[in-house]
Order: sequence, then C-alpha cells, then structure tokens
Amino acid sequence: PAGRIGVAAVTAGPGVTNAVTAVKNAQMAESPLLLLGGAAATLQKGRGALQDIPQVPLFRTLCKASLSVRAVRDIVPTLRRAIVTATEGNPGPVFVELPIDVLYPFHVVQKELGSSRSPRGLRGKLVQW
Repeated sequence: PAGRIGVAAVTAGPGVTNAVTAVKNAQMAESPLLLLGGAAATLQKGRGALQDIPQVPLFRTLCKASLSVRAVRDIVPTLRRAIVTATEGNPGPVFVELPIDVLYPFHVVQKELGSSRSPRGLRGKLVQW
C-alpha cells in the first residue's frame, strides 16, 4: 500500500552481505525498503575490525541512497531522510549504516571490544571526547 515502507535490521558484515539479494529484488520491484546495518566502531573502520567491510559503497548501485550515521544526533535526521528517499518518486531501497559506537555508550563498546583500559595519546583523547 502507498505510504508504507519495509524495514529490516541486520548485523554488520555477513548480515549486510546476506541482504544484497533482497535489496536487489526491492530495487527491481520499486519497493520502498529501509535496510539498517550494523557496523564496526568508527575508530576501527579500515583497521581489520571484526566484520568490517566497506558496506556503504557496496549498496551505492543497489539503493537510492547509501548512508552512514556518524553521531548520535544524526540518527533521527538520517532515518527521516532515508524514509523520504525510499518512498518519494520511484520507490526503492535505502541503506543506513549504524556503527556500534553511535548506538551504544563508550563503556559498553569498550567492554564489547575486550579492552579494559582507555587508549593513550591522541587516539585516547579522541575516544574520550
């Protein structure tokens, strides 16, 4: 029905790649779809983190938009933009990447990553900031 959108949430890495076929089907059927994908912590991107693959570029050719949220304050505006994009004009899929450190407080992410101490130097200052 008009004005409705499908929503799927998947884990980073294999969860995202396993959704490729479904996203392609949504693209071909012009079905509005919001795919939410988990991602490695922002500071770990491109550093060999578990399940860290270039997800945003993967979906650029399959989706009307492929976005990554960089800060907590950007979650709601990004999701609103994604929903409008998926439903306006010719409907289709939109991918939104949500890194773990945007979704959870630092101490939870730090515990999940198995580190009990804060990083030192400039990196440590950035993480604490």
